[in-house]
Amino acid sequence: MTRQKMLWSFILSQIVYVLFIAVWLFIAGFSVMMFDDPSAMSDTKTWLIFSYIVAYPLGLLAALIGGWVLFARTRYKAALIWNAIPLIWIVPMLGFLVYSQF
Repeated sequence: MTRQKMLWSFILSQIVYVLFIAVWLFIAGFSVMMFDDPSAMSDTKTWLIFSYIVAYPLGLLAALIGGWVLFARTRYKAALIWNAIPLIWIVPMLGFLVYSQF
């Protein structure tokens, strides 16, 4: 992949990732409802799911910084892999949305 194609794929994918912040805000706001049952405060699974949801901005920030650093060092394959970190959150969310429509 040429440098120019890599640059445009980086820019477009990161714009999409940043747009998902609005979706994340909605999901993070409603994820607090997982704790409506008093026994949920001591449930480990609930805390793990909540932590997974809340960690999206950290994964996005790590992908943005790490991807551009590797891109500047001309390690394009590693930069693409690093840039795919936010997909850990986006793909399951899209899967749940598609599943709920059918």
